[in-house]
Amino acid sequence: MSKTPIPLTHGKDTLLEPVARLNGHVFDTDPVVTYMLLEMSEEERLAYLPTYWSTLVKSALLNDAIITEADGWKAASVLVPPGKYIDNAWKLLYAGFLSVLWRIGFSGLKERLWTEFSGMTDNAKKKGLHGQKLYYYIFSIGTEHEHRGKGLAKAIMRQHQKTARAEDVPIWLEATSPSSRDLYLSLGFQEIEEIILGKGKVNADATRQSGGSGVPLYAMVWWPKGTNAAL
Repeated sequence: MSKTPIPLTHGKDTLLEPVARLNGHVFDTDPVVTYMLLEMSEEERLAYLPTYWSTLVKSALLNDAIITEADGWKAASVLVPPGKYIDNAWKLLYAGFLSVLWRIGFSGLKERLWTEFSGMTDNAKKKGLHGQKLYYYIFSIGTEHEHRGKGLAKAIMRQHQKTARAEDVPIWLEATSPSSRDLYLSLGFQEIEEIILGKGKVNADATRQSGGSGVPLYAMVWWPKGTNAAL
């Protein structure tokens, strides 16, 4: 007997606050997010995460992102369509990103966000997309801790792959943990590069440590069948 399909719901602005709340839980110990908010204490960071994600997802929605939730908000994703880019300065400002920058601090903005994350991921895209300008971008995807291992994120990702395959464009993402990296590999993604954030300043869990190994980030791409750029 076949399994009952996992119910998925798609939407935009009306799903902003639910996905922000979910991401606040899902990414509570995520090393990349913790590194971006390095100046905050753990208590401050956990309290701020829903606001942080609300602002970031709003900027994605201003770039026509689609929010997909699985089985009553047990998991969700934010998908940015081809030709739209979340680093659009005016849309970031309109989304309220100045408040996020204020909390990150100037050094965090310059070093962690611009030089490290944006600079390194942009270089990885040049390497992995082979000049392809149109691609879907997984802005975020995550599952509530107690519902992991049930195939929820996989169901969402397969739906995104179906959409991308119909349009014959790739999907790009950055995995923030070895377990999510393994999930995407099982779905046919290729790892382009392991990026290290904060090397010499923090450990892999983003705790401050002089000479630390840094936080790993895995740049990955999925190509639909028949796309010649998949080399």
